[in-house]
Amino acid sequence: MIALVVVSGLPGTGKSTVATHIARALGAAHLSKDIFEAALWRSGITRESGAGWAAYEQLGAVAEAQLRLGLPVVLDSVTPNERIRSAWRDLAARAGARFVAIECVCPDEGLHRSRLDGRTRDIPGWPEVSWDQVVEVRSRYEPWTGDRLVLDATRPMSDNLAAAEAYVRA
Repeated sequence: MIALVVVSGLPGTGKSTVATHIARALGAAHLSKDIFEAALWRSGITRESGAGWAAYEQLGAVAEAQLRLGLPVVLDSVTPNERIRSAWRDLAARAGARFVAIECVCPDEGLHRSRLDGRTRDIPGWPEVSWDQVVEVRSRYEPWTGDRLVLDATRPMSDNLAAAEAYVRA
């Protein structure tokens, strides 16, 4: 199955865990926006000079190249707005791939905050996210308008992983 799977949501909602699981299950490329942006930062391209948008552009370019090779791709990023989501839907269509969206949410603020405490993602050059940063991202996070699976982080991760895999394979 050739698919572009987008796993989105605010930091600390479980999207990277879900994205990694789906990538392994499908034998797909797992492309994380944080890893791309951290590489830009290490190269001297800062957030102020557009590293965030550049990372999204890189994700799209690499994803399209992989899809054209007939390989499934999982994109792991906040994907905060319709501009990015629409570009990725169009990318999937150009490549003849299914577009599958998964949004990870955590409606319990206390749990969400605790998920960030002590979290270590081990991405060189990428700082751990603070609660204040999550609040800032949330303030500009646009609601999804298209079909997607919504995974609630208050549920057991094993249930969310099973639901995500079933959704992608359907």
